[in-house]
Amino acid sequence: MRKSKVLFIGLGRLGFHMSSHLSKNKNIDLYIFNRSKNKLKLWSKNNKSFLYSDNINEKFDFIITCLKDDAAVHSVLTNKSLILNLSKNTIVIDHSTISIPQVIKLNAYFKKNNALFYDAPVSGGEEGAKNAVLSSMIGGSKNNFNKVKNIINPYCKNITHMGSSGSGQLCKFSNQILICGILISISEAIKFNKVNKLDQNKFYNAVLNGAAGSWQFKNRFPTMIKNQFDFGFSTELMAKDLKYILNHAKKMNVELNLTTKAFKLYKKLSISKFKNQDTSSILNLI
Repeated sequence: MRKSKVLFIGLGRLGFHMSSHLSKNKNIDLYIFNRSKNKLKLWSKNNKSFLYSDNINEKFDFIITCLKDDAAVHSVLTNKSLILNLSKNTIVIDHSTISIPQVIKLNAYFKKNNALFYDAPVSGGEEGAKNAVLSSMIGGSKNNFNKVKNIINPYCKNITHMGSSGSGQLCKFSNQILICGILISISEAIKFNKVNKLDQNKFYNAVLNGAAGSWQFKNRFPTMIKNQFDFGFSTELMAKDLKYILNHAKKMNVELNLTTKAFKLYKKLSISKFKNQDTSSILNLI
């Protein structure tokens, strides 16, 4: 049986582990590209793949990206050398969180080049990527959804087709709205407990399995009260995501008061010494 040729681009905190799981799939020939050569060298110590470069004469069945923002995704995916690596019906899967206008541009661009584009952002953070239990919300044609699902299955536990192109990003936007709202609530609860001299650990045990319990509460409350904020997704990235969300909400004439408050806080964090700390470091401003 012919092996699928897959190109994975982006070895960030999530992509590093996602591509590592993918490298163990014996039914594919995996090619890897990352701008940082040091990260590529570190990845190659425990994983095997072919290295991608501009002069490689291969036609890929799948191109998967996990990058920082609109600018990075656009720069990589519209690179003229990459067009030469597209075959008819190449499936492009982007796990980045990007804006809706960027999704529209990329969908049109690949359609013009006889390829298929799927916006497929992920949730679950670095821990989810490491343990291969990420959730992915997919936007794009239903026709090839099973192919997308099969190729990303090594690192995604929950894969949902949300609808047409852009639906994946809209789902991720709502996911981020929930996360930032929950983290603000947790931060205010910690502040309230501190002022009232309530034992934080006893509070955690009392509330954990009640109606206020959530993944964020279970996993981040114990680390937040210890001032530990090195758990992946950064305040800088959350500020970027919330900007995309609010731009789209404005276009749709939707008022998001809590999200607007969260954006102001994360924007402040993103230009501070906390910019590389994880999103739970919003506690520092509350």
